[in-house]
Amino acid sequence: MTRAREDDADNAAPERRTTLADVAARAGVSRATASRALRGDRRISERTSAGVHDAAESLGYVPNLTARHLRSHRTHSLGLLLSDMADPDHGAVGAGFELVAAGTGYTVLIVAARKKSGDERRALKVFQERGTDGVCIASSSLDPATAQSAIGAVPLIIVQPDHPGIAAEVDRLPGGTIRTDDESGVRQAVLHLVSHGYRDIAYLGAGPRATNSLRGSIADRVLREETDQPMRAFQVADEAWRHPDVVAAALGPVLPEAVVCYDDKLAIALLDGLRARGVRVPDDVAVVGYDDIPFAAFSNPRLTTVATPAQEMGRLAARTLIEVIATGKRPPPRILPVELVVRESSTARSVEEMSGTVVHRDRPLETG
Repeated sequence: MTRAREDDADNAAPERRTTLADVAARAGVSRATASRALRGDRRISERTSAGVHDAAESLGYVPNLTARHLRSHRTHSLGLLLSDMADPDHGAVGAGFELVAAGTGYTVLIVAARKKSGDERRALKVFQERGTDGVCIASSSLDPATAQSAIGAVPLIIVQPDHPGIAAEVDRLPGGTIRTDDESGVRQAVLHLVSHGYRDIAYLGAGPRATNSLRGSIADRVLREETDQPMRAFQVADEAWRHPDVVAAALGPVLPEAVVCYDDKLAIALLDGLRARGVRVPDDVAVVGYDDIPFAAFSNPRLTTVATPAQEMGRLAARTLIEVIATGKRPPPRILPVELVVRESSTARSVEEMSGTVVHRDRPLETG
């Protein structure tokens, strides 16, 4: 190519974007008919619809979503706030949410808050600025009223609310709230341990969140009901599960017979920390987790835990949010069932121990 032709090519006007009018002209129909056909309107005959789609494909037509959103005053997008993207349980919620949203024509803007209320507030501002049609917050430490105020009239759905004040108001949650049945889950865990002869049972919690307070109080109540004994309670920092030695040391110098942990991350860290100190699980201490994250089935030993339907919570949250956007009506709060999954970390006691003929003594925690 000569220099003159190169200059001409460089200065050429950009290709004009193919419009809906072009598609309509190619298919020999009106612009309104072409629009309805591309949206799947059943009033358009199959023959006409096929002709419009063929024309759109041959012309390389791409709908102008921005213009469509301006006309409809909607963006067909949803905001999803996850407290901790690195948490497998939160990831499962996000996967279920996105699956349903994508299947109904919505895109999802996901923001991770790293368990910081300041990040959560900034995320809600992002959703408002982007004009999302609805917002879902999962395991958020924000008060529901504060969260709703931050996004104005935009529909809000809350999954597993974790504001500390909610622990005392769990029966008065906003419509559309979705949570798991912690009452049943913790009860199953404690009754399982009691049925295997354990009496000195401890609860190991982490962080100030509402679910931690609820699970700890439920565990203590159930143990008192079944054995007339109080439950020992230990607490570690929110991110302590990253340091197994710290988690194991939190139990103090004399170990309980069994431990119910706030979640699986904490339980798996405890398994590792105890093993490093020469403590055998479940021979010396039984351990039960909560959530049944994928790693629970591959820990050493495999972890007994309460399975929660994380992905189903995400799917239900998306369906509920889309319904609220369409109708303006919030359904009642939903509580999803959970199930105890028994594995090796809690099932080593002998028949003699379970019958009470052998006393299970506290084992001092090794410090060397």
